[in-house]
Amino acid sequence: MENGLLNGEITPRLYQEAIFNTATKSNTLVVLPTGLGKTHIAAMLAAHRANTHKGKILFMAPTRPLVEQHCKTWKETFNLSDDNFKVFTGQLLANKREGEYKDADFIFATPQVIQNDLITKKLALDDFALVIFDEAHRAVGEYPYPFIAKKYVEMATNPRILALTASPGTTRSKIEEVCNALYIEKVEARDRNDVDVKQYVKHREFTTVEVELPPDFKKIKSYIETAMKSHLTYLKKGNIIQSSAPSAVRKRDILMLQGKLGSTAAQNPDLYPYLSALAAVMKLSHAQELVETQGITPLTIYFDKLEKDNTKAAKNLLSNPNFKEAIRLAGLLKKNNIEHPKLDKLFEILNKNEKTIIFAHYRASVENLMTVLKEKEISAVKLIGQAEGIAGKGINQKEQVKRLEGFREGKYNVLVATSVGEEGLDIPSVDHIIFYESVPSAIRSIQRAGRTARHRPGKVSMLITKNTRDEAYYWAAKRKEKSMHNVLKTFKTETKIQRTLERFSKPEEKVPTIFADSRESSSGILKELSNIGMDVKIKALNVADFQVSERVGVERKKVDDFLQSLIDGRLMKQAASISRVFERPIIIVEGDDLHGKRNIHPNAIRGALASLAVDYNVPMIHTKDVKETAAFLKVLASREQFDKNQAVRLRSEKKPVLMKEQQQFIIESLPSVGPKMAKQLLEHFGTVEKIVTADEVDLMKVDKMGEKKAKAVRKVISENYRKESTGEDL
Repeated sequence: MENGLLNGEITPRLYQEAIFNTATKSNTLVVLPTGLGKTHIAAMLAAHRANTHKGKILFMAPTRPLVEQHCKTWKETFNLSDDNFKVFTGQLLANKREGEYKDADFIFATPQVIQNDLITKKLALDDFALVIFDEAHRAVGEYPYPFIAKKYVEMATNPRILALTASPGTTRSKIEEVCNALYIEKVEARDRNDVDVKQYVKHREFTTVEVELPPDFKKIKSYIETAMKSHLTYLKKGNIIQSSAPSAVRKRDILMLQGKLGSTAAQNPDLYPYLSALAAVMKLSHAQELVETQGITPLTIYFDKLEKDNTKAAKNLLSNPNFKEAIRLAGLLKKNNIEHPKLDKLFEILNKNEKTIIFAHYRASVENLMTVLKEKEISAVKLIGQAEGIAGKGINQKEQVKRLEGFREGKYNVLVATSVGEEGLDIPSVDHIIFYESVPSAIRSIQRAGRTARHRPGKVSMLITKNTRDEAYYWAAKRKEKSMHNVLKTFKTETKIQRTLERFSKPEEKVPTIFADSRESSSGILKELSNIGMDVKIKALNVADFQVSERVGVERKKVDDFLQSLIDGRLMKQAASISRVFERPIIIVEGDDLHGKRNIHPNAIRGALASLAVDYNVPMIHTKDVKETAAFLKVLASREQFDKNQAVRLRSEKKPVLMKEQQQFIIESLPSVGPKMAKQLLEHFGTVEKIVTADEVDLMKVDKMGEKKAKAVRKVISENYRKESTGEDL
């Protein structure tokens, strides 16, 4: 290497050198199979950029375990003290992060933390020489990566972006979406068969292990299909679907139909039975998948969940004779401890002496596998996500890290994981990967298989139930992976993927401030407010979701929440609260089709709007989406803060922390004293004590503190406290 930052353990391979050279000149997306050194290329580029541009390095990964793993690897790779490397996740409080960003040279973080700190201006990226996006295929939709990339390009004087993934997408449009989101100029892709990579690839043996669906399982499947057929026939007669064949049902199509019908059902109540039928088909399709690919225990857990489901679709299903028979038969099999034949095959191919990861899509299957592994006295540990599900509680990230360490160190021979284990795990010695079921996603299939054959040969076994969706998913993933490799080859001949980086030179303009309640952090609105140039400050607001001035507070509601709050009575209570605190309260209702959703008579909605305006003096503003809401809030804040010269007061916030804020908070509580006057009084008198003891004459020496205001202030300070209010207070 050209510098002494790296400790010499990295000896670049030819393809790594080639990719590194590209990345020094252009923002680059690196697509490499797992185990071929994407993070080594990142380290080489980081050392180069740190030397030549003297800036900080930011390395982001989707999860805390992955972030900590990268940090640990780089500490071992660089000739630097551990103090140069710092991890920033949600575990570290925001106020502490703000100070520590300044001291760190190499920052490892989850993107959610970086996004939040960019929005609240606790972090600026102007002095960063390199930003690395790991698992870059996530840079789509509302994921934080595109927002961070945009802010970096806007802020940095000499930005450089490196994006890493083993699988960026399976179509050209998907890959281009990632490239555009991350301002990529070049794509460097290699697969296991490329000439310059082949010599470094460890042998990976692929095996498909097929099983037959037992007769009793086929009976359950048949009962479910018969129940589904009746719903599909009804939907076809109503011209909702084209085919009533169960084999033609795709979950994606059903979901799209539900969304389409749901948006117009309130205007046409005749559509509600079809919506219920579609919901039933979705539930039946899921039950069918469980019996085909998972087993009796996950299936009976799902049936138990349906027993507690109060929806019309669930109740109709539970009264269907065929569905009742499916439940009865599954219960008998469960009582007799009969499980899916995959379990027997699993133990035929499982070697107790090999380090193995078993991937299962559903948590109920993970729990079932753990139970059986324990019975077989096999040392195993599960790895699932944090959220609570029908199969039980999740596992927090601290515990995830602990379990991964135990697996790495040999405390457990088998790791049973859901999708949380698919991305980026650095466990070099995994001998065997077992797919408990096929997955239709090429990205997930590549990631699962990539956990083995990294430093020594490995095996991948795919459990497939013949003539089921297992087979269909297997071939779908193979087809998509082939498509991905073909598309990536076309990028090699292109010199520029995206526009040349624009220097964002914007005319100087006043930046309005908005206080946002901390509960809005995950809604997407704060990101949009930051994108359009607002100074966003997150506080725990007692009333309202946003505050734009001393007198204006805004409550934001999605259409569904607005209608639900109208039904359950929350709406008027919230209107009363916000109108007591703010002189000019506003409710924003966001989303389409205010009168078309739910079965609420339009007059009820009109009555609520009339009551808000007349009884509570709270106008309702309707916006179509997050972008329109943010644009309105910016105009509103600019008008209040600049045209009307209304500062954003602190009174509705939780008690301020800084001394000057506490002093201002106290003085603002005096009559007719807003933020501006409070600051003038404090600057004139110097202390809160001197203001409180000043007479009317001294108070009037402050600009715009007239006789009337001075008398009101003195009256509040000197008047005896009366427990019972009198008419004189009004």
